[in-house]
Amino acid sequence: MKRGLSYAKDDHAPFDRFDWDRLRVFRAVARTGSMSAAATVLGGSLPTISRRVTDLESALHTELFHRHHTGVDLTEAGRTLLRHADLMADTIQAAQDEVGGAANDEGNYLQLICSEALALYWIAPRLSAFQLSNPDLIIDLTITDSPSDFHRLAGDIALQMSRPSESDLVVRRIGRSHYAGFVSSDWQEAHPLPISLSGLAQTGALIHAPYTEHLNRSGNAFPELGMMRRMNAMEAMVSFCQSCVAPALLPTHLMDRFAQLVVCPIPRAPALDVWLYHTPRVRKLKNGGRLLDWLHDIFAPEESDWFRQVDVTR
Repeated sequence: MKRGLSYAKDDHAPFDRFDWDRLRVFRAVARTGSMSAAATVLGGSLPTISRRVTDLESALHTELFHRHHTGVDLTEAGRTLLRHADLMADTIQAAQDEVGGAANDEGNYLQLICSEALALYWIAPRLSAFQLSNPDLIIDLTITDSPSDFHRLAGDIALQMSRPSESDLVVRRIGRSHYAGFVSSDWQEAHPLPISLSGLAQTGALIHAPYTEHLNRSGNAFPELGMMRRMNAMEAMVSFCQSCVAPALLPTHLMDRFAQLVVCPIPRAPALDVWLYHTPRVRKLKNGGRLLDWLHDIFAPEESDWFRQVDVTR
């Protein structure tokens, strides 16, 4: 008498349909555009690759590729499956990274996810000194202003302007990022300084798109800010402002690196909280705790006034 799962005769069980090995072959064929190229990439034979794809199509009762003499093209069903297979591949990779990292007591590799303004103009200028004093730790600094990227990128630690909603993260507010209108010294010589947000907007001032998105989500947006020219890249905004292309609304901590920028005497723009969060495993790691302590230190009032609760730059 046959027992257990081996007794099941259903060839179309859900697990069987989405056997990862078949999906791995399917992704390779979809990415390379041919069965033979996928066989080369995966190190298998052409008949085996072809059979795996046919088995998957049979299990799903649908055609995934249009075959032709030069290769294959995805069908609509194939494009849909590829999207889901890519998500599954990302999840598997994240699981491997996290489990592998958990087995490493030192935490020699850590992924730091950081918003652009903080990464470029506060973290990166200080990171080299920390890295030199901690040669056993590899820090991968990834720049993104989308908090949802933390899990997608298998992040360990993040610095963002929005508090995460996930309950499985350790979260702490470590400061506030203040914003002001800036012009270059050359621009100031040829134009009067704006004295209001509307006046700044009338100059064609630039504003960081992620900043406006944060404000819109919090319900703290000012009508004048919607009149400004939105840009996604803060580095381009700084370059434009320095080159007299246009004034810009920027975080005040940029004055730490660009002393030639001139602050406009306008009312304060809304500030954003700076949130530091991480997975629970990070604090248990020797190097994880070391990196967290360093991040807390460089945002502490003893290090700088830029991130205090009240804007002290005016």
